[in-house]
Amino acid sequence: MGMLERLQDPRFRWLLGLAICLVIALGISYFQTGDGLSRRILDRQFDLLHQRSAHPIQNDVVIVGIDEDSFRKFKEPFELWHPHLASFLQAMESAKPSVLGLDIALPERSYQFMLPHYEDGLVKALQALSAQTPVVLARKPDAEGALRPVDGALAASVADAPASVMLCLDGDGVLRRFDLNRCTVNAQGTSFAEKVAARLGVAHPGVGIVDFSAGQKFDYIPFSRVLEWQGQADKQRLVATFSGRTVLLGVVSARAEKVRVPVPMAVWSPMDKRVSEVLVQAQILRSMTGKGLIRELPLWGSVILVLAAALLWLGRTGWIKLAVFAVTPVALWLLATWMLGVGIYLPLGGILLSGLFAFMARLGYESVMQIRGREGLRELFDSYVNREALNGIMSGKIDSRTDGERVRVCLLHARIKDFSRRVQECEPQASVSLLNDYFSEMAIAVHQHKGTLDKFVGSELGAFFGAPQTLESPERNALEAAQEMLQRQREVNERLLESGMPAIEIEIALHVGQVVVGHVGSSARKDYTALGSEIDVVKALVELAKSAGCPVVCSAEVAEVVRVAGGISEVGIRQVGGADLHVYAWTPPLLGGQ
Repeated sequence: MGMLERLQDPRFRWLLGLAICLVIALGISYFQTGDGLSRRILDRQFDLLHQRSAHPIQNDVVIVGIDEDSFRKFKEPFELWHPHLASFLQAMESAKPSVLGLDIALPERSYQFMLPHYEDGLVKALQALSAQTPVVLARKPDAEGALRPVDGALAASVADAPASVMLCLDGDGVLRRFDLNRCTVNAQGTSFAEKVAARLGVAHPGVGIVDFSAGQKFDYIPFSRVLEWQGQADKQRLVATFSGRTVLLGVVSARAEKVRVPVPMAVWSPMDKRVSEVLVQAQILRSMTGKGLIRELPLWGSVILVLAAALLWLGRTGWIKLAVFAVTPVALWLLATWMLGVGIYLPLGGILLSGLFAFMARLGYESVMQIRGREGLRELFDSYVNREALNGIMSGKIDSRTDGERVRVCLLHARIKDFSRRVQECEPQASVSLLNDYFSEMAIAVHQHKGTLDKFVGSELGAFFGAPQTLESPERNALEAAQEMLQRQREVNERLLESGMPAIEIEIALHVGQVVVGHVGSSARKDYTALGSEIDVVKALVELAKSAGCPVVCSAEVAEVVRVAGGISEVGIRQVGGADLHVYAWTPPLLGGQ
């Protein structure tokens, strides 16, 4: 069986559509087509959780910020801030934090050749502090992304080697994940945040999504203020502010390196999602030392959900399915937001895109099938109803009653006189050509008077008036159609005579009665037809046309309508179709004198 033949099978089309939806779903998963949408949804979830459920974190990270006031107060270039940094370290020695992270660009080399012993104070302060408090130094990336070195004397002053503060951004330039393997070959345990977390007892935080819903917006303590407290020997304030806390020193001024994050994080810039890099390190630490980094749903779980969404192909599109389609994204949003709150990330983009494709594919498929059905119905009715009735059926104004109904109609039966003898005497091609020409003209006559063609059998034609289009007077329409058929017969005869063939005569019978109309036939082909004993009556009635000497014979109800037009004559009561029928003959006035 060929593909075109198989496509005619509804079950095969259904299975093919399901297979396409599943393949598209796999493609969405493989090519990560929904990642952009997933990221936008994740940002909205973080924003919602941050606004509604953010709460102060016990023993939170304390940020000491080098702001614009600090840069204005200290005139030296930042690379020569050795005395100020030494004073800060001495303050920390008095405060005794649990761990100190210096997230600043430390000098890359010694300045001894210019300023002998200038860095000695900073080295000694580092050594003294690191003897009692873990200190983590940062290595900052340069413009090319390579990590800058740290002066050897400073690096040797602490137990841990300087660690990278490099961050790996998502494709849209936003920091959401902590996973250095996404953008660098750094080994596990070498990042700045990991080293600080290790000093706090979190040895292997792993990788995952940073929990941007944890904690409230950050504020900072100005670097210059800490130096004031140190200069005033205000040990009590230093201890109250920093003792036992995680302290990060970083630049928070406009000149700081900025990182885009999903939610605003700074009290001093409450709407800005571009924040200083030290705030991001602090948020990573919050995640590592709190409930942990958010774990992503395993790949196989995401694939299963994306494939499950493709099952929206199943089931016919209706109100229930539309309601499911509308409610499902909301339910998934609520579920994913709850899961995010408990530390699991459910990416929704691929699921939603897969479900949307499956739903729209099924909707499109059903629309095409409906169009095909309407076209099939149009083709079905176009062959035996007039254009006005057809348009009424297609627009729903006329009910085609495919299940059948009993109606009162005027039946018409016509035939070519002595056609069987003619077939024996003429060439086969001539007989077929004649019938095609004849039936084309007769069909026009029937349709123009709102009739419905029933069937063609040999040279005989059956039609009825009053279904599926209701008519005020089916008898009048049938009589007018019969008159036009006789006129069109003359046009056919003119063409026959021009081709050297004998003319034809037609006989027409009209009768009114109750019949059953509806679609009858096999699943492959149906006819809209009339059923009942009255069909036999009109077929038998046409036999009287020859003896009546008129082209049209009709029963009494039809004759009553045409009586005022003239040309009517009584044939009498005849045995027709097993019953006595009052028969009349009619010669249309337009033809009577010709």
